[in-house]
Amino acid sequence: MPGSRHDIHAWCQSHFPEAFAEREGIGDLGYVGSGLLTPRRKPPGQERSAGDKVANRSVNTLRAAIERAIAHLKDWKIFATRYRGPLTRFTLVAKAVTALAFYKKGW
Repeated sequence: MPGSRHDIHAWCQSHFPEAFAEREGIGDLGYVGSGLLTPRRKPPGQERSAGDKVANRSVNTLRAAIERAIAHLKDWKIFATRYRGPLTRFTLVAKAVTALAFYKKGW
């Protein structure tokens, strides 16, 4: 999205809500109300309940794994800078980089 926009605004203006309609997605607190699985907010002037803390820990454990995977992909220069190749080949490049990352890890 051009300009400074909140995450939820960019989400609603994109094609992602339709793409994820049949799947369960996960997001951070910027996506509350979008239908994605998000952590629970702290009630104003109160502390989180024990149940909320457990639920948030579960959601954040899932999110941490995703954030680490994205960080590893950004280590590759082709993703750390603006992609300049043909957009029709971007998916192929992403698959190749992912395969190389797994190969480097010995998976």
